[in-house]
Amino acid sequence: AMLDRMLNLQENAPWITFLKLRGSWANVGRDTDPYALDQYYTATDFPGGFRPGATIPDPNICPENVATWEIGLEAKFLENRIGFDVALYQSDVTNQIYDVTNDYMSGAKYYTENIGLIRNKGIEIAMTFVPVRTKDWNWTINVNAARNIGILKEMYDGWDITQPHETDYGTYFGSAFYVYNFVGRKMGEIWGAKLLEVAPEGSYYLDADGNKVDCSGQYIIDSKTGYPSISDEKRCIGNINPDWTGGISTSLRWKDLTLSMAFSAQIGGDTYSVTAAVLGQQGKLTNTLEGRNDGLVAEGVNVVGTDENGNMICQVNNTITENIYNYYKDYAANRYNLEAYTYDTSFLKLKELRLEYNFPKSLMSKQKVLQGVSLAAYATNVFCLTDYPFYDPEAGTMNGTSMLRGAEAGSYPMARTYGFNLKLKF
Repeated sequence: AMLDRMLNLQENAPWITFLKLRGSWANVGRDTDPYALDQYYTATDFPGGFRPGATIPDPNICPENVATWEIGLEAKFLENRIGFDVALYQSDVTNQIYDVTNDYMSGAKYYTENIGLIRNKGIEIAMTFVPVRTKDWNWTINVNAARNIGILKEMYDGWDITQPHETDYGTYFGSAFYVYNFVGRKMGEIWGAKLLEVAPEGSYYLDADGNKVDCSGQYIIDSKTGYPSISDEKRCIGNINPDWTGGISTSLRWKDLTLSMAFSAQIGGDTYSVTAAVLGQQGKLTNTLEGRNDGLVAEGVNVVGTDENGNMICQVNNTITENIYNYYKDYAANRYNLEAYTYDTSFLKLKELRLEYNFPKSLMSKQKVLQGVSLAAYATNVFCLTDYPFYDPEAGTMNGTSMLRGAEAGSYPMARTYGFNLKLKF
């Protein structure tokens, strides 16, 4: 709906150049692989022997379905000097084609059927500013930001909602790294096993004045060896999905010379770095420097006992580690201690810096061959501001042909490029 025309804003509010309200709905299907509805026999190790396939297909399978709606408001002010575009959306993914665990009495391990509901909700924001606009000068700034929250709403009948659906990252990451999706929660939770044990809720110790001090969440340290305890339980230590993504681009023109920059940014999102984990366990990172010469006292508490309410009674650890090498290799810097090697991937990157000169039209008019000529110098991946310690915070990992975020192993640094560009328009 063109609100600026419907409300006659050209006369009633001339500072509003453009105002539009829009809405849309779409429904898209996705088919499965060819021959997926047929059941085949599989050869066995016995010569000439065959058995039914591991999966029983559903002859009545339906295409996967994605239903999306969106509502947005677009506005421009002061003759397009200021503008914004805000959109809210919701996308429901249903009828996903999935191999459900089947009873072996049926002769197959899986049964293919339509399951699940994944709901994505989000907001997208784009803003434009033109602070300077004259004959010789023009400065434009574009800002965009987006936030998406994906929630697993349903699995299938009989699914235990206390159990997660696990994203398959292959076998490279061992038995300590998991990405779980629980029904009713934000998808992409990072869970770790073999983590250092922490004091449970309600744990406390007494200070010098006899006051109770809450120590829940602190590491439990063996009072004899000074080593941390390893937990048998898995813990959630982060989420692979960012809270916000966005970017900024700006262009400053003076006559025929233009300087432009493009930034990209992310807030939130966690990644487990196998690169850091392996190097850390080998003692090649700074996280293993402390105590190499004279030992150290690990931060945490020793368990003394429990009170009448079952709360853990502790004391502040004062035990020097028995062997600093074993302390790091087997505990604090062990590669499966995911908490030590899972990092926030927030970043700000200067993706491209470009300086371009357009030859004047008056010069082009003096000949009939070329209508325009421009010469530019550029650089990409100029810098990256981030607390992520290894190369590129946007690095992921491959599982087959799928690129997955949340883990990296042996990733390469960002490639910075420099170049020149010549454009000829005939």
